Amino acid sequence: MTAPSPTRHAETAGLGRFERRSALAGLAVLVGAVPFLLLWLLVQRSWSPLAGLDGDVAAGLNDVVSDSPVLVTALQVVTDLGGTGTAVFVLVLLTVVLVVRDHRRLAAFVATTGLGLAVLGPVTKAVVDRARPVVESPVVATPSNASFPSGHSMTALVTWGVVLLVALPAVHRRARRWLIAATVVVVVAVGFTRLALGVHFVSDVLAGWALGAGWLAATTASFRAWEHEHHPPAHEPLDPLDVRPDEAPHAAPGPVPPLPRGRQAGLRLLAVAAALVATLAGLGLLVTGLLGDSWVGRLDRAVVEWFVQFRSPTATAVVDTLGALAGTRTVVLGGLALGVLGVAVAASWRPLVFVAVVLGGEVLLYWATAQLVGRLRPTVADLTQGLPTGASWPSGHAAAAMALYGAAAALVVVHGRSPRRWWVLTLPLLVAPVVAVSRLYVAAHYPTDVLAGLVLGGVWVYACTRLLLAAPGRGSRAGVRRRAVAAP
Repeated sequence: MTAPSPTRHAETAGLGRFERRSALAGLAVLVGAVPFLLLWLLVQRSWSPLAGLDGDVAAGLNDVVSDSPVLVTALQVVTDLGGTGTAVFVLVLLTVVLVVRDHRRLAAFVATTGLGLAVLGPVTKAVVDRARPVVESPVVATPSNASFPSGHSMTALVTWGVVLLVALPAVHRRARRWLIAATVVVVVAVGFTRLALGVHFVSDVLAGWALGAGWLAATTASFRAWEHEHHPPAHEPLDPLDVRPDEAPHAAPGPVPPLPRGRQAGLRLLAVAAALVATLAGLGLLVTGLLGDSWVGRLDRAVVEWFVQFRSPTATAVVDTLGALAGTRTVVLGGLALGVLGVAVAASWRPLVFVAVVLGGEVLLYWATAQLVGRLRPTVADLTQGLPTGASWPSGHAAAAMALYGAAAALVVVHGRSPRRWWVLTLPLLVAPVVAVSRLYVAAHYPTDVLAGLVLGGVWVYACTRLLLAAPGRGSRAGVRRRAVAAP
């Protein structure tokens, strides 16, 4: 009998493991699909034990939650981890990072799973058309006939499950159990919030988890079959469940240190921060004190009153949208995305440290300056809610806009190679003044306040760029070293 050739053996190596894993993936699909179909059948037939459990849990939790605004707010924060906005942000960001790091097949897996999730949930809800729980004290407004399955529960399982599958191979073995446990906690917590907020039944949440598990298992199994069938390039992993540590999509494998000059850079930044606070606080006290009744003070008040005459519902809606460009949510999510993408491009933790220092430092500088000056906001009717009255100088929104979009421009200038990359500097120079004008329109600040905010954000991001990043055009680009594909 002729022995099998080494080439034939290499082609079939691991085939048994592939077949076993494919069988397990098929079983996982059934584990998700069968419970979902069973729950759907029981809901359609109004099976009394399940109907009783659904009604009792919905009513009982609503009684506990409805009287506590703090608890409702906390539940809404947790439930957003399974929201559509969170899923879009996480999956799009993960896809882009994988493309930048040259893991294009994993990026296709993430994108396909996310797109399918966007279709599967709404279609299933429309087909089942189940009414939501009727509770005594509703705390959340939702569409009435979109209860089964729970979209948040399904979205949380798929979104964080995808992140887990992609990240797991790159995590140390001792930390993997903690990462898995954290993912389970998030998924369970999101499902519980949907019950506690009174917008879903127990069967809705269970069905959401089952359908999400089935879809994630299906896309994972399909991806594995596609990978093994089409012989991917040697530098790309074959399987999100079977990636060697050296092939895993590590965040920042490069040797570049997070801080270019260590303690020296930190001390210089502290000196800049102290000088900036002292200068702006001194100017603020001068404007609110000696110059309060001068032409400067009169111009401040006249400009705010001038904007009032242009108010209309349409203009207010536009201004609210422009102001959101530097809102807390935008700054947090934008900063997170900017830091993660910077790490992926530069193969170093330095961009993440840079973004964190820029945005965190801006908040601290704004707070310290506002506390020292204590300027009251304009006396005309404002269109804001919940703002502290004695924190008008400087404008936090203007400073945040300059810091966020200035940090983005700095990273592009430093790590880019195209001569046209300098055009990105128009981003902060256009967005920040627009945000500043929006704060004047809503009467949250005087003109001198927004000017001080622009100076604060601009000087701070410039100092951080000089001390924490490389010279323009000298930063490393994507630190992905393509492995040569073996010749056939």
